[in-house]
Formats: sequence, structure tokens, C-alpha cells
Amino acid sequence: GSHMTTSSRYKTELCRTYSESGRCRYGAKCQFAHGLGELRQANRHPKYKTELCHKFKLQGRCPYGSRCHFIHNPTED
Repeated sequence: GSHMTTSSRYKTELCRTYSESGRCRYGAKCQFAHGLGELRQANRHPKYKTELCHKFKLQGRCPYGSRCHFIHNPTED
């Protein structure tokens, strides 16, 4: 297949070949991430920050803090 260098999904998914064998013939030119360190958060989860965090609502705090995928403050975007 043709290996495009730029794509909207560039480095947003792990390279299956690399994950399975630890190497990939495309190397640094691969459009997939080689390891979690390369993984980019291009498009966040569809439900990202769309629902209130139950922990935060009930307890007023959440162990995930700003990394939480749920809304802590309804004014948050």
C-alpha cells in the first residue's frame, strides 16, 4: 500500500507491525506510532468531556484531575 507521510490520523494509532515484532520497515517514516511515547492525541475520544464526572460530583474531587475524560466543572470546554 501507499504510505502517506501526512494524514489526519498521523501517529494517532500504534503501529501493529511494531507492536507485534518490535520493528517496522518504515522506521521513522511510518505514519503509525512506534510505542506509546510517539502516540499523539489528535482527535480525542468522541465522548471526551461530554458527561459529568460522577466522582467529582459526589466527592468534590477526582484522582484523575485535569486528565479526567469527564467534566469537573460544567463551564469547562
